[in-house]
Amino acid sequence: MNELRFYTAVHSIDTGEKRRATFYLMNTTVNRNRWGVTGKALEEALTTIIGKPLGCGPEYQTDRHYPDPLRVGSFTETQKPDSYALGTAEITDAEAWARLTTGTWGPISVVIHSYKESCSHCHKDLTHIDDPFNHRCIREGDAHLQVESFVFDRADFIDAPAYPQAGYINQATAHTQIPLQLPAQLYTEGSPSQSTQRQAAGSPGTDPNPMEEERRKKLETQKLQERITQLEQQLTQETKAKEEAEEKLGQLNAARHAENVDATLQARAEAGLARDPDAERERLKEYGEEFLAQLKADAEKIIEAQSRHPAAPKAKNAPGGTDLEAAMEDTRERLFGHRRET
Repeated sequence: MNELRFYTAVHSIDTGEKRRATFYLMNTTVNRNRWGVTGKALEEALTTIIGKPLGCGPEYQTDRHYPDPLRVGSFTETQKPDSYALGTAEITDAEAWARLTTGTWGPISVVIHSYKESCSHCHKDLTHIDDPFNHRCIREGDAHLQVESFVFDRADFIDAPAYPQAGYINQATAHTQIPLQLPAQLYTEGSPSQSTQRQAAGSPGTDPNPMEEERRKKLETQKLQERITQLEQQLTQETKAKEEAEEKLGQLNAARHAENVDATLQARAEAGLARDPDAERERLKEYGEEFLAQLKADAEKIIEAQSRHPAAPKAKNAPGGTDLEAAMEDTRERLFGHRRET
């Protein structure tokens, strides 16, 4: 699909109850950029202008085409008296109507989307060629690019002479001819990001449109900023999830430590090693899991020894006492560095 632009002018103004103006849209002659539409193509495309916007640049600028024009009206009727086409638009913007009726505005630039192109001399299909103006017949001879199928896209008020002054061709992805009976929106699909521009041979000016370039840079900056924002949000979410996981892990570790303290205290109490349970609990809280496990194991050994000798009498003459007392003294010495005084 190719986008072609060309300039036309106001044909008549109706100052009745409705603000209406009729514009000369185009004809079937060849413009100076060496392209033109066939009579059949113009006949078939004529009704596609109905409902399409009539616009201008922001703040009513008319020096060039703008990517997001201000809509000041829309086309409601068409005529084709002979080999040219007229389009009547209802002007909905008061400022635009004032400029039109006072003669400040007049010329418009019509944008069409071309679906099939050929060489006027050899009739070769040039629709899929990146630069059809480089076709030999057109480049070296008197042939021109012949548009055989197209639809109207929109029209903008612009400061330029009347047709046949032409703009540039915008080459979109290659299309075959699309029947004009399809809904109008099918003809306007696609965005500038899906197409590559190419200047028509002999078109005025070869520099890229500064407004388009500025808009492209703004879009790229906007997309980059959106991506940065997404990454920042993702990082925030991941950081929050990590902090929540660490907090939960800390709670689990604290609960496990408290359980180990209780188990160790209970074992030491049963072994007779905890004379003051409250003070002993506070002391045990300062120890790590490995040391608590060792204290608990020692207490359990004492309990086991007590269970083997539940009523063993003391050997008064024995310097170390019973086996149980000896085990307890060994544990006391290992833990506290001294044995009980006798």
